[in-house]
Amino acid sequence: MTDSSSSSGLRPQMLGKQVDGTVPHSARVWNYWLGGTDNFAADRVLGDQVRAVFPNIVEVARASRAFLGRAVRYLAGEAGIRQFLDVGTGLPTADNTHEVAQRIAPQSRIVYVDNDPLVLVHARALLTSTRRGPPTTSRRMCGTRTRSSGPRRGPWISVNRSH
Repeated sequence: MTDSSSSSGLRPQMLGKQVDGTVPHSARVWNYWLGGTDNFAADRVLGDQVRAVFPNIVEVARASRAFLGRAVRYLAGEAGIRQFLDVGTGLPTADNTHEVAQRIAPQSRIVYVDNDPLVLVHARALLTSTRRGPPTTSRRMCGTRTRSSGPRRGPWISVNRSH
């Protein structure tokens, strides 16, 4: 494994010019704090530097992820929300928005948006869904309106403003 390899063996050159594994990215640092393997040495170095200043960051990251799950369960269940826009989704982990929502309401539709090409590569490869098909992924907000079944106002959950 080279210094810029991820702990899962993924190398930046496998992803093309869009991903620079020598430059940390917030989604991959977050993945590192959550115990994921989809991060590079630069992400781990920055993650460790932040943890040196803010020792509870790993607990904060996990609490934030747990809150997202609780919020989506409530929205899909009691609130009856069926369309979700997950902005700054980060790298896929366990209990992603579509998994939580579709466990409760299989007809739920989810659009994932992130600015990290690595996030989108992983999302397209790893995310699966119910019979409604996989969630939609997008690098930017433009064009996402056409992928949903119509704009509806709904609750806004902003869990991680850092990425």
